[in-house]
Amino acid sequence: MVPRRERPTRGWPLTKRLVVALSMGAFFVATVLGFLGADREGRRLADSQAATERDLATSLAERGAPLLDKGDLMRLSVLAAVVRDQVSGRALVLDRLGRVVLDTALVAGERQLGLLAGSGMFQRTLRQDDNADEQRETLAPIRFGGEVVGEVRLQCQVQDAAGAFDFTWFGLVFLSCLTLVAGAAMLGHHWSSRVRTATNAMIRLAAGEVAGAGPDGNDQELHDLGAAVRELERGMQEGLQRVGEGYAAMALQVVEGLERRRLIAPGHGERTARWAARVAERLQLLPADRDELDLACRLVDLGKASVRTSLLQKQGMLTEVESQSLQHHPVHAAEQLDCVPGLRRVAKLVRHQLERYDGKGSPEGLRGDRIPLGARVVAVAAAFDFLTTCAAEQPLPWQEALVQIGKARGEVFDPWLVDLLTEEVTKEPPVGDARDVMIVPAGAMPWRASNGGDVDEDEVEDGEIEVMTDEPTREEPA
Repeated sequence: MVPRRERPTRGWPLTKRLVVALSMGAFFVATVLGFLGADREGRRLADSQAATERDLATSLAERGAPLLDKGDLMRLSVLAAVVRDQVSGRALVLDRLGRVVLDTALVAGERQLGLLAGSGMFQRTLRQDDNADEQRETLAPIRFGGEVVGEVRLQCQVQDAAGAFDFTWFGLVFLSCLTLVAGAAMLGHHWSSRVRTATNAMIRLAAGEVAGAGPDGNDQELHDLGAAVRELERGMQEGLQRVGEGYAAMALQVVEGLERRRLIAPGHGERTARWAARVAERLQLLPADRDELDLACRLVDLGKASVRTSLLQKQGMLTEVESQSLQHHPVHAAEQLDCVPGLRRVAKLVRHQLERYDGKGSPEGLRGDRIPLGARVVAVAAAFDFLTTCAAEQPLPWQEALVQIGKARGEVFDPWLVDLLTEEVTKEPPVGDARDVMIVPAGAMPWRASNGGDVDEDEVEDGEIEVMTDEPTREEPA
């Protein structure tokens, strides 16, 4: 038996994984840019401080030029003190010879440093020793009458450029990235849904089922894919239909061979199909369901081809082991039919033909409505035909057959179906002369009524009959 293909277990959808990955990436990028924004803010503050120092040094040089030329160090010291207080630094004023004439720190008085800013103002970084903090020194020339008469040096501590985390920049970047992620998610879902439709259609085709509508849309690629899937479905369905019809015809020939050899009741499947068709009409089943039910009835004894011929021809009662072996014939038939995808529903009906309404049947012990409706119809129709065509001495009249089935109503058979069959048989009873009678040992039936008492669970009450000929066995060549 070819095992049925299992559909792959669907994990976390690819679209969700992409959305999560892109969202994490967006958060990472926004965080990095937030820290970069903090560094940028720190550098902006440092540049602003340096520009302020340059402006103060230039202002001190311009305002102090006439004072230095006159030698008014008192007023010059006041200006230098104001500049020092604004930057919390140190201001030095040098004369034209490069001597320190004013030092707000009162350290370098009369010290000879030399003029360095004769060509223009500039800034430099100073470090006294390894442990000292860096200092930024701004040097600006003092000009008076177009001549350099001195120099201003403004020394300040270099502030750390580190700034606070830029949450504004972080939020702006993160929201922008999330917008892009949302757009990508919508586009990915659009494509993945169409691809998933094509994938599911192909999986159903591989399992021998109807694929249904393939992907379709304005996208040329998806349109071509949908057309290819539909064409593949048509080819697959036509091929499966031909295979199913050929396999069904072969199975019917096997059943016909069993009937010719008198190993099963001749015409049993055909008569069962007629009674089942009348019940199906009352049930208003769909045409496809009626066709499957008809084929299941005609193949009701197919599994007996897998049973030993000696067991089917045995004279006398069956042992418990032989009875259980014979009961297993519907499973054999179902396994053979299940190999063809188009016959799997028929195989299900054949497999459960010996289930009982009370749940004590075989092979799975299904109960009530859990038994497929078609299998319940097959059971009651097959039982009525057996009662009216097979017996130890002679078949039962149709009235007595209905009485026997009525005793098993609700126990072996579906009560509703028993009532429908009774109405149909009463309306148009079978013709006695048209019956092909076959004698079976001890009146063995595929079920056993309780006659008002409880059924003994140790007895084999739901086994199939042992079909025997009423004359000496004659083996025919296969």
